[in-house]
Amino acid sequence: MPSAIVYGGRGALGAAVVSQLKKQAWRVISIDLAANPDADSSVVVSATGGSLAEQGARVEQDVGAVLGDGKVDAVICVAGGWQGGNAAHEGFLQSADQSIAQSVSSSLIAAAIAAR
Repeated sequence: MPSAIVYGGRGALGAAVVSQLKKQAWRVISIDLAANPDADSSVVVSATGGSLAEQGARVEQDVGAVLGDGKVDAVICVAGGWQGGNAAHEGFLQSADQSIAQSVSSSLIAAAIAAR
């Protein structure tokens, strides 16, 4: 049975990816801010999870606990978010920080998982 990790597996796009993989008889591990009940396993991350290195270490540890010595056939990152506004907006830098955490950090952690 092929297996995949879907980073962002609880969002709209991620849930659709999880559902499609399950229809094709894949074992799926979802990583997101909330568990995906359609996935075989879920790794739940915190939106306020500390530094990128700390968040990555926790995710890798939790994924390792699910996989054991097993490997996956695919790591798919569909995590992300969108923030409105512009540079003149009062909350611009806070929104930018949140966008980086949602989009760039999740991609970097997914890449680290895939490389291992």
